[in-house]
Amino acid sequence: MKVVDDVLGVARSNLVEQMRGGSRSRGPYRRGDDEAVLIAIRAITDVRPTYGYRRVTAILNRTRRATSEPALNHMA
Repeated sequence: MKVVDDVLGVARSNLVEQMRGGSRSRGPYRRGDDEAVLIAIRAITDVRPTYGYRRVTAILNRTRRATSEPALNHMA
């Protein structure tokens, strides 16, 4: 197997998955409330277009905590 992946220039894990017939769905991961969160993010970035993701996340989480919603991501 090592010789084959060296010759093809691909990862061994990729070859093993292809041989097993990996039918795992690939594509963007979507949660049910993504649309609502995206609308809130766009509202923040429309007002503050120079803010990066950390500041936008902090503002978003601050407003979510004020309305008793759980914070997003790992920022507290």
